[in-house]
Amino acid sequence: MGINRQLPHLGDAGRGELIAAYFQELSARLRSVRVCCGSWDRVIGESPTTKLGTTGVFLDPPYAAESDRADHLYSQEDLSVAHAVREWAIANGDNPLLRIALCGYDGEHAMPESWECVAWKARGGYGSQSDGRGRVNAFRERIWFSPHCLKQPTLFASIPVQKTENE
Repeated sequence: MGINRQLPHLGDAGRGELIAAYFQELSARLRSVRVCCGSWDRVIGESPTTKLGTTGVFLDPPYAAESDRADHLYSQEDLSVAHAVREWAIANGDNPLLRIALCGYDGEHAMPESWECVAWKARGGYGSQSDGRGRVNAFRERIWFSPHCLKQPTLFASIPVQKTENE
């Protein structure tokens, strides 16, 4: 019954000891992490953050209207939330108990010089499926890190990088 066929061999990437090492290290890093989702202003008070000690806050608000983004990008549009998030981040960026990361497009947020800005390229998503604005915007992604964020070369610095056949 049904379709009976063998699966093709697609290679050994993602199998074996290397992937197990990644997940073991990721598990160890996330052991004490609490993740809060929902409206950003619900979880930025002292009780869920600094009263618990040093806290990392990752803010990825909807793109602001001034970011030259596509209209009607979100099911519920709020063109001011990115500004409110940025204002909170700047007001709290010098708190040594907060390590804040704020995401946005190049030119979207005017941040203090004490914050580090890291450019990165987005991969995938609906916007990159054409030759339009989405492909251009993929190169505009930025993350601003507050002064108390720690610098680390990679998330998995202790695991050796294994090159693939194509590299």
